[in-house]
Amino acid sequence: MTYRIALGLWTAAGLAATAASAQTTAPSPAADPAPVVIAVTDTANLRKLADKAGYTGDPHVYYVFNVPEKTVILGKAGGKPGIDTGDWPAGVKLALTIGGTVYGGGGNGGNGGDVPGTTEGTRGGDAIFVRAPMTILVGTTGAIKAGGGGGGGADGGSQGGSGGGGGFPDGLPGQPGSPTHSGSPYLATGDFGHIGSPAGGGLGGQRGNIGGKGGDAGQAGESAGRAGGGAGNAIRANGNTVQFYNYGQLYGVVN
Repeated sequence: MTYRIALGLWTAAGLAATAASAQTTAPSPAADPAPVVIAVTDTANLRKLADKAGYTGDPHVYYVFNVPEKTVILGKAGGKPGIDTGDWPAGVKLALTIGGTVYGGGGNGGNGGDVPGTTEGTRGGDAIFVRAPMTILVGTTGAIKAGGGGGGGADGGSQGGSGGGGGFPDGLPGQPGSPTHSGSPYLATGDFGHIGSPAGGGLGGQRGNIGGKGGDAGQAGESAGRAGGGAGNAIRANGNTVQFYNYGQLYGVVN
């Protein structure tokens, strides 16, 4: 897998001009067919968007997917990607230009112990999950932010364990744990973690044993009794060649 930060098939000046105009199209080499431009305004599989727009599987096409300025694409909680490219036949030319923001979904916080039982936080989501070679350009108004991992649940014991916080930007909180008391029903002394938000990972529950905090953008969740979830990637290339040009914000790794 390779990616390039500034130079590639097109000149840096041409790319900068495209970025400044919030990328309604990507720069096109002269030998390419005319690009088909499709707007991306919500969590999406790009292949499915193309199919819906009439794509029939022809490998001799050039698709440009554009996330417009001020658009926010939010991967679902539990570590889902913001954008999945989908599968494409070899030979198709693909570009994704980003003037808005693409978030990977936040990992969920782990549960506290003893009841329902301590669990680990789950992994944060990838902002962009790549399944075919492509070009990705982030403009001056654009941002790619990987999901944060969920915080680990706290151990129970005599106090009960609190749930871990959800990871950035929308991870769900872990449940509180309850110790067993003789002659009485379960008594919850732990607390729920806090949901993740675009401001950062949620705090772990603070009663009893404290749960782990959810990870911020591109960061792993904190461990408590159990491990926090790992961070998502800004771009997960899965071994595909990605030519990457960044003029905006990037939180998380590209690999």
